[in-house]
Amino acid sequence: MTSNAPEAGRYVVLAALAFDETGDAALTEAARMAAAHGGGELHVVHVVREADSAPSTSELVSLDKRLEGAPAEIQRRVEASWSAATPTKVTAHVRAGTPERSILQAAVDIDADLIVVGTHKRRGMEKLLLGSVAEAVLRHAHCPVLVAVMKDYSEKSRSPSIAPPCPQCLAVRKQTHAKTYWCEQHSRTYGAPHVYEPTGSTRTSVMPSQ
Repeated sequence: MTSNAPEAGRYVVLAALAFDETGDAALTEAARMAAAHGGGELHVVHVVREADSAPSTSELVSLDKRLEGAPAEIQRRVEASWSAATPTKVTAHVRAGTPERSILQAAVDIDADLIVVGTHKRRGMEKLLLGSVAEAVLRHAHCPVLVAVMKDYSEKSRSPSIAPPCPQCLAVRKQTHAKTYWCEQHSRTYGAPHVYEPTGSTRTSVMPSQ
């Protein structure tokens, strides 16, 4: 009798690799996640979409050509995105069918611990007409799903900072001989980061038993 239990310490990441910028984002983030888990396994799946209705002869020929050409394009994209975070081995899977169903089935077949998908972030009517593979995978997956978008804060601004101190802060420090460090406005700490680190006893309790 064979067991379907996952191997101890094995962490498998599956990237849904569409041949566009969303697939590149998914591949990049999947490589990072695999590397973060001590050299986890990285798999990519590209789905060649079949016709929704009964395909004609020409559509079947086109499908065969796309299936035949997919491995080379996968290799090109993997090599183009290669970085220090990319595992030394990447396993590619080519499927034909509905993207979300094929991605979910590939995750089952390789016992994936994480699925990474990209998205165009479509909204409203455009989303209704074109659908959302990422949303369907997220809804029906049986493991965690990470929706990857390229990091870009170029049009965003940071939250206001209270460093250096404002004139009122400096005045309060002088008046109280540094016993009060911030003015009334900046003494409110709810917006400041809160950092938590395990205590010595907590560290001991989470150590694996020998």
